[in-house]
Amino acid sequence: MDMFEKATKAVKEVGENVIDSAKSIGTSIYSTSKGQSELAGMKVQKSVLEKKMQESYAEIGKRYVSYINAADASDAFDVSDVLEAMQPDLDKLAEINAALEEKELNAKKEEEERRQKRAQDDFDREKAKLDKALTMDIISQEEYAERLAVVQKKLDNYEQLRKIDMQLQMGIISREEHSDKVNRILG
Repeated sequence: MDMFEKATKAVKEVGENVIDSAKSIGTSIYSTSKGQSELAGMKVQKSVLEKKMQESYAEIGKRYVSYINAADASDAFDVSDVLEAMQPDLDKLAEINAALEEKELNAKKEEEERRQKRAQDDFDREKAKLDKALTMDIISQEEYAERLAVVQKKLDNYEQLRKIDMQLQMGIISREEHSDKVNRILG
């Protein structure tokens, strides 16, 4: 195979990789926006229910003030009718809150999976470039090994850096500790 054929083959493979990446990005954007739309819809439902229940809470407050003002009255403080009317909304609100928690947890999980896949895809692309360069005698075996080690280190550090970022987000470590840990890994 001459140099022209090798170059043509390499360009064709790069084009196919670009097409595959574009398809992956399109699918990712669709699923992300669909999930965000569902979350937004649930949050709107929650807000509407909470607004509706404010009237019931106000009624309970009015009745309590009347009860306190007429403390010598023989009537007991009773809001069971208001609470009974609120119960379907309270049940629906609990259902929405549970669904929101699950959706947000799934969204975080999917985002982490996308990040991991992106890190792996970056590694695979870089390795494929190095493999082609080695096959085409553009780089030596020694250069290949050195550059592959650098690419592998980035992939390996991804997981460690992600954990350090999570520690910062959870308040386990301070910003200074975060910077020190990152510098130790990358330095």
